Amino acid sequence: MNTFRTHTVYAAALVVTLCLPSFVSAQLLEETGAVATGLLLRQLDGVKRVLMIAAHPDDEDTSFLTALSRGWGAETAYLALTRGDGGQNLIGPELWEGLGIVRTGELVSARRLDGGKQFFTRAFDYGYSKSADEALTLWPRDEILADVVWVVRKYRPQVVVSVFSGTPADGHGQHQAAGIMAREAFAAAGDPTRFPEQLAMGVEPWTPSKLYQTSRRRFFNPTAEVEEGAIDVETGLRDPLIGRSFHQLAMESRSQHRSQDMGAPQPPGPRRTSVVLVESRVDGDGSIFAGVDTTLAGLTAALPGDAGASARRHLEMYRGAIDGARSSFGLDPETVTPHLVEARRHLGAAREAAMAVHQDLDARMTRLDQAIMASSGISFELRSADDLVVPGQSVEVIAHLWNGGSRSLSRPEPRMSLPEGWRVTERGVEGLGSDGAVPPGGLATWSYEVVVPRDADSSRLYYLRQPRLGAMYSWPDDPDLWGLPRDPADVSATVSFGLVGDGVPQPQNVEAEAEWRYVGVDPARGQFQHPVLVVPALSVEVSPAGVTWPQSKAGAQFISVRVKAEGEDGASGRITVSPPDAWTVTPRSQDFSLDASGAERVMTFQIEPAGSLRAGRQVFGVVATTEDGGTYDEGYALVDYEHIERTALFAPAEASVVVVPVAVPDDLRVGYIMGSGDDGPEAIRQMGVEVEILDEAQVRAGDFGRFGTIVLGVRAYETRADLQAAAAQLLDFARQGGTVVVQYNRGPLGRLAPYEMTVGRGSPRVADETAPVTILDPSAPLFTSPNRITAADFEGWVQERGLYFASEWDEAYQPLLELNDPGEPPRRGALLVAPVGEGVFVYSALSFFRQWAAQVPGAYRLFANLISLDAEAWSSFAGSR
Repeated sequence: MNTFRTHTVYAAALVVTLCLPSFVSAQLLEETGAVATGLLLRQLDGVKRVLMIAAHPDDEDTSFLTALSRGWGAETAYLALTRGDGGQNLIGPELWEGLGIVRTGELVSARRLDGGKQFFTRAFDYGYSKSADEALTLWPRDEILADVVWVVRKYRPQVVVSVFSGTPADGHGQHQAAGIMAREAFAAAGDPTRFPEQLAMGVEPWTPSKLYQTSRRRFFNPTAEVEEGAIDVETGLRDPLIGRSFHQLAMESRSQHRSQDMGAPQPPGPRRTSVVLVESRVDGDGSIFAGVDTTLAGLTAALPGDAGASARRHLEMYRGAIDGARSSFGLDPETVTPHLVEARRHLGAAREAAMAVHQDLDARMTRLDQAIMASSGISFELRSADDLVVPGQSVEVIAHLWNGGSRSLSRPEPRMSLPEGWRVTERGVEGLGSDGAVPPGGLATWSYEVVVPRDADSSRLYYLRQPRLGAMYSWPDDPDLWGLPRDPADVSATVSFGLVGDGVPQPQNVEAEAEWRYVGVDPARGQFQHPVLVVPALSVEVSPAGVTWPQSKAGAQFISVRVKAEGEDGASGRITVSPPDAWTVTPRSQDFSLDASGAERVMTFQIEPAGSLRAGRQVFGVVATTEDGGTYDEGYALVDYEHIERTALFAPAEASVVVVPVAVPDDLRVGYIMGSGDDGPEAIRQMGVEVEILDEAQVRAGDFGRFGTIVLGVRAYETRADLQAAAAQLLDFARQGGTVVVQYNRGPLGRLAPYEMTVGRGSPRVADETAPVTILDPSAPLFTSPNRITAADFEGWVQERGLYFASEWDEAYQPLLELNDPGEPPRRGALLVAPVGEGVFVYSALSFFRQWAAQVPGAYRLFANLISLDAEAWSSFAGSR
């Protein structure tokens, strides 16, 4: 391990630290100034590249990645097989593809802090799995392996680190699959006979030198005894540049996984992580890169003749210049700029002589230009006047080149890059001196008009452009997109300029690139940025998108259609709803007129069966036709949280109506205490029950008396302090004859449970959504009224049966179901009922929240019985046993 590289950005960095805030943000790590310069200097020495492979967002060892990237100056990347689409969501309502967008954004935010890149395969996270066989059946084995091999060939790491072992010891079947794929890709990536079609798409076979596996023992317990053969990576020493330890920065990175409640402390003091060597193709042990030639000169070792000799000579001079930059680094980062400019001159000469290894040298040139910009206080950005643009729109775009340093920038030349069919016109330039240069302290701006063509594609994520094929996303034909977190921006600019001044007597060309961004101001929080998105000129959204219709219900229901104009001139036209056979819509169409961008209107349509209802699914299509002849049949939602990039998620404008033979009492009133987010209230309302979502004041006041049943949403007790404080009042409600239904919780129920019950991490679950379910006593009121529940009601469930089953419980609880995954013992903790005074308490670990999203009929029928459970009927039943 290069201790010098790891913890020393030179004695002057200790002085720099005194002038920095105690909290170093991602912005300071990436832009200009002493911190950014010092970190970039660590990355300019050779080629050290590491790829970590695991299954999901938050599986990665962020301490390891941070230490290597921010400390050692290595290039690091994390390949997650999935985007975490099948997980849970603590912060919002998104599930499936929407949750995958959130968790992808969280990984990108994490990498921005720890300094790595992020990649994915096509694998869709279908939910918890208990075997690699299941995972590699739902994910076709060769297709997943091809994706992993593609990333290895594209990224070209010398070292691969598998988080998992590929054995049942990994637990989750998808974890096991990730461990297996890492090992198989390590073997296959360098073999030109494996996936040869990739070689025509811009990659070559690549043979990594070493395969490691993280030490899970140390991953979860850094003070645990070191495994035999493990290599320790120190992460707890305070770094003089970032003002924290790498572990502390890594915990900030890990805390970006907010949707998975991964907020982590940042403890001071010694910490370490470890990896164990699995396989090596080179001699040398004792450190991660032992035996691996990581020098730039090593890239040219095989080049013959004068070209090779010239390249090696210039690379040696490059290294000398970089060493000079490091030795001169101090409080004023501009002191290193002349050395970096000299290094660039030699790197350019080496690149010309060694075209065969241009990829690595090109990447180093880009990083070197970043270091020159950072040390010189130069920034380049591209700002759009609008954050949401529509086809046919023209938008002002301004390029800013700010020279915050003491040298001049001569002959700056921005070049715009746009998709085919887009047009750009330069409108003017300001801030250049009479000699055409940007003087010290100056700001040059170039104004452009960008015209978005009328047939421009919306900003639809590349892996969502086509429907999924089972548990696999579809990738487009463009291999440049494969494996990326999201599409690059539509518009970008590259600026080149000559840097000249003190220590740089002759202009040296430098290049920088920027993607267009929207920069706005929030009155409360100040300046913010968003990516620029192309959206339809008219968005059409149907609510609710899913309607569950009780088969016995007569009369009509209503759907709402919201139209929103994004074009600056608004839109006018007509909304038309097309009913399926044997259904009517009143009215069939309605006119709308929206006078400006952002204007919207909500229209209500009555839907009603034309005759007797038949169980099954029906779809009502909705189309907006504008006066200019445009048609729009989809809407979009902005997945927008402050810790991730804003993203558009598109959905068809339609209402799916599922007719279900479900009955509920006429006079039932339900209070719902929302947890981390689910569709429970809407599901209850659609069954014909009056439901009210209780706010914090109502919960704390114990204002439950007007309800017959109180339902707790998923993870409610875990996420709501008001509910924890009101646990006694809720039990009092039950004692007075009420019914309390508690959906799954990831931790103990504490004072909420009327009798002892063990629930928490490690609790049993049944991941197989087709696992047989045994009703232990079909005569129990929960299965007889108001709906007769049979095994048929457990058909068609999605993703899983349930999670966080009770593992132990007091004899006062009666288990009502028995189920298990294949090869496991029967589980009875999925549905427990206990009397509480004159009322009843129910704990349900069944995954109703996923079934509501998929409109599974049996789940609605069973949940109707849960909320309708009569305390007297239960008492009579329990007393007869």
